[in-house]
Amino acid sequence: MPSQRRIRVFSLLVVLAIIVTLYMTGSARQTRSSEFYTKTQQELQAREYEKATKLRDENDVSSRLKAAEEAAKQMANKKSQQFHDSVDGGESGDKSVAGRVILKEQGGDKKKVQGVAGVGGRPRDREAAKTDAESQEEHEVEVELNAILKKSPIIIFSKSYCPHSADAKRILLDKYRIVPAPFVVELDHHPMGPQLQAMLGETTGRRTVPNVLVIGKSIGGGDDIVELHQMDKLLDKLKSMGGSRIVEAARREANTGSNSEMLRRRA
Repeated sequence: MPSQRRIRVFSLLVVLAIIVTLYMTGSARQTRSSEFYTKTQQELQAREYEKATKLRDENDVSSRLKAAEEAAKQMANKKSQQFHDSVDGGESGDKSVAGRVILKEQGGDKKKVQGVAGVGGRPRDREAAKTDAESQEEHEVEVELNAILKKSPIIIFSKSYCPHSADAKRILLDKYRIVPAPFVVELDHHPMGPQLQAMLGETTGRRTVPNVLVIGKSIGGGDDIVELHQMDKLLDKLKSMGGSRIVEAARREANTGSNSEMLRRRA
């Protein structure tokens, strides 16, 4: 039969084990609810989302770039062929490039036709060069817009001085906890701001800021966000449009304070 001393020692060890277990459980629970742990989880989730989106859209962007390059090559080849055809016609039948009349000297020798550089270029040529430049710029703007859309499922196109933009950012960044956090693009600070705003006007139908996009689709401007928030319909709107790409979306408690500086990201 065990002695009283052994029973006491065994009981003491049991009590110590229970105390250590309770302490470790409480520490783990406190760690999971700490602000540092929450921020770390948000950053990890945002990075995982960005990696998944990059892999998903990589093939689509590559195919667009290849298609644009192929179209540019075909257009250049077509213009080159047209030019050579015109030159060949001028040499064989007294016709000049683009239908200019070839002047003849008294001895019957042909004079050299004035080139495009000599007359400053035809309006048609200048217009074609302008169109090519605009197409290249539009392509660059489209690539930049696609890169921005990969940052988060929710993009806020804003201007730093716009009060309606400030209302939309205050609601989405301060009133709600959204993971991944909405990505803010201040168009007045972005080097392609005017071009991006013009393209957004063509693709979404909204030419003003703010312009809030969820998975590339506009849900409205400042007044629309305020109305959805006041009618308690904003969360449902974000979840229905964002689907599984929005990991978490919930209203913040009144006493949690503002976290807009922590969550806001600018291009």
